[in-house]
Amino acid sequence: MKRVTRSVLVAVAVTGMFGFGFTAPLGAAGARVTSANCQPSQLRVSVAQSEGAAGTIYYPIVFANRGGACWIWGVPGVQPVVGAKRHPQGPRATNESVGQMPARHLLGHDAAVSVGYGVAESGNYPAATCRARNASGVIVTLAPFIRPTYLALRISVCTRLASTHTRLLVAGRTGA
Repeated sequence: MKRVTRSVLVAVAVTGMFGFGFTAPLGAAGARVTSANCQPSQLRVSVAQSEGAAGTIYYPIVFANRGGACWIWGVPGVQPVVGAKRHPQGPRATNESVGQMPARHLLGHDAAVSVGYGVAESGNYPAATCRARNASGVIVTLAPFIRPTYLALRISVCTRLASTHTRLLVAGRTGA
């Protein structure tokens, strides 16, 4: 019996790691639901109300599920851009969660995960070191869950150093 149980656990872990779907127990009755990874067509990406803290403004980037239950995880890539052609404006956001294991989130219909996209006040840096410029928005990526998505967001960023950061997805819509 131990051998079968161990084999099943290994199969579930490998299946979950490589994104082929996952079976999660629901309720005490032992009912089960099989959910696949979230698809780009079922996720809507938006920016929620910002909040400031110690020289950084945090913009929650929200990934809301419009479809059936699905799995999502990871660290979104965020690139400030400018203009109709969306030219990159400064470096991409740095990942503050390097070395941490991402949590997998099972999203039901209308459920959401988010990330706090931090934008440091460009005035905190010497002008020559920063070379501040205004961005008109950001391009958000999170493969394979969403295609690159433009979000209008008027921010000032440094173009000579990374003045924005992101981290692992968290449950909810606040990015915290």
